[in-house]
Amino acid sequence: MIPLFGPYALRPLQPGDTSDIFRAIDTQRPYLGLWLPFVALTLREEDTRAFVGSALADTANPVYTIRAGTLFAGLIGFKSADHVTRTIEIGYWLCEEYQHRGIVTAAVRALRHIAFGEFGMRRIEIRCATGNLPSNRIPLRLGMSLDRVEPHAEQLSSGQWVDLNVYVSDK
Repeated sequence: MIPLFGPYALRPLQPGDTSDIFRAIDTQRPYLGLWLPFVALTLREEDTRAFVGSALADTANPVYTIRAGTLFAGLIGFKSADHVTRTIEIGYWLCEEYQHRGIVTAAVRALRHIAFGEFGMRRIEIRCATGNLPSNRIPLRLGMSLDRVEPHAEQLSSGQWVDLNVYVSDK
């Protein structure tokens, strides 16, 4: 466990997390699906089991559950690790009932420490849909810089293509 503050902590993803992750996605489809394209593709628990299996197999990009005590609150993890250029991306999502408490900000701060320290990365990126203001506030709050906007970079579940802000933090 990686303590954040109060009852909140990060725990490495485990195979047994499948049911909690699927339940969160399935019960919060309108909320999570607004900005997260994978929600529309996650129709059965088996879809989540496949994600968990592939995430656990990708040891270069660890994923963590965000915990509120013993309860599942969301996911955060690394993506696209490049050990040649020493860059890595952080992605995250949080259940609606845990929003606006600073949990993801603290979780990103913890993962930045891991990326720069343990992994020896020199650059971290976070991508957020330009219209997803709460998600954009997290890298800004942590002093990350807007590096660029990637036009029409992600297709949402609605079919709409959105631009992504790419924030960076250099060591």
